[in-house]
Amino acid sequence: MKKRLFFILAVIALSLCIFPACKPDMQNFASGSVKSLSKPYIAQYECVEARFGDEEILKYYDYIRVILLNDKNMEVVYKLKDSEKKSITGKYSLDTQTRELDAEIGILGYKFKEKIKVEKGGFVVNHTVLMKEVYLKFQII
Repeated sequence: MKKRLFFILAVIALSLCIFPACKPDMQNFASGSVKSLSKPYIAQYECVEARFGDEEILKYYDYIRVILLNDKNMEVVYKLKDSEKKSITGKYSLDTQTRELDAEIGILGYKFKEKIKVEKGGFVVNHTVLMKEVYLKFQII
């Protein structure tokens, strides 16, 4: 009887030590679970490859990110090495059937529109600027 009581107390004590450390963050779970199931594309996308013509340009940046803030708004955030963070806002829409992202962003008074396909948690932006190809590959983070 004493061994059994000791065993039960040991299990309870061990449970009290372990469970607080493993306790899930219910606030993040509750707020993230619905979005992650209904609109998993609303996230941050990190630039993992960037070229201007033949030159690798990602080495000049600490990061380049596209953040889909909600159903309509997006933000492009970037930081050149030894510089301050900059951001540009824009609008987007996503056709969930075709997985096509239609984005519009204004830079220096010009509006740029791009329609790209979101596949395997990422997308690629291709443009010709000054007769050179700009290639930017983004992956979800």
